[in-house]
Amino acid sequence: MRFYKSKNYIKSDLSFHIFYETLENAESPIHRHEFTEIVYVMDGTALEVINGVTYQAKRGDMFFLNRDCTHSFSTSKNFTYYNICFSPERVVKRVIDRQNALDLISLSALEEISSEHTPIGRFTLNGDERIWFEQILKDMLHEYESDNSERNAVLESYMTILVAKILRKIHSVRTTENKELSEVWQALADFIDENLNQKLSLEDLAQKCFYNPSYFSRTFKQKFGVSPVEYIARERSHMAASLIAQDPSLSMEDVAEKCGFGDKSGLYRSFEKFYGCTPTEYKKSIKKK
Repeated sequence: MRFYKSKNYIKSDLSFHIFYETLENAESPIHRHEFTEIVYVMDGTALEVINGVTYQAKRGDMFFLNRDCTHSFSTSKNFTYYNICFSPERVVKRVIDRQNALDLISLSALEEISSEHTPIGRFTLNGDERIWFEQILKDMLHEYESDNSERNAVLESYMTILVAKILRKIHSVRTTENKELSEVWQALADFIDENLNQKLSLEDLAQKCFYNPSYFSRTFKQKFGVSPVEYIARERSHMAASLIAQDPSLSMEDVAEKCGFGDKSGLYRSFEKFYGCTPTEYKKSIKKK
């Protein structure tokens, strides 16, 4: 596997290297690099394979490839893109040290793009965002290839602004995702509460959130403090207690069925765990009041 080193691309007097390229039905074998890459697609399409996962790249897509990730691609005709190779430590520290740092996420923000939910940093620019990014990339490349006075200072300023904009975009995307995820979890909790008398399997609940069951279970526990199984058992026990209080004449078999326990023994095990007494003992305590 080929390994691209920073010294062969990033000049010692700059923190990054930028180039613009058009490819015709090209293929790049799997490789790694010791720098971070920003790839912005101007035209055409390509299949990007990053850490073994395939993505369709199209106009307006921006990819963030962290150091040491594996990468290969194959392109269509006239695939045109910008590529910026840089060292995150040198670039991002300068952005965050500024007084008007826009309250950017943190120095580790570039690494945090990679997660189980979002395997790589990838987002699509539209409208005014795309116009702005494409213009600044064009200006950066023009300056990079020139011998203008104060060239390096201008280029570093461009890079600072570009990364600040990217971090702002990431922050905006994450804020939107968190809001959407919060709404998803609330909808899921409502669904569970409304269907406690039905079979609620881990696989079915995970599918509603478009997660695999193991990831769903871990994320659910982070959100609610208990596993999905414990949450459902607790809510069913609360429902059972409410039914017993409302109608003490109900048999324990009826309560178990209405609350989705399946049988009376399941009701007793769960109820005693959360209430410290059996449903029958709870019913007696209700009658005494």
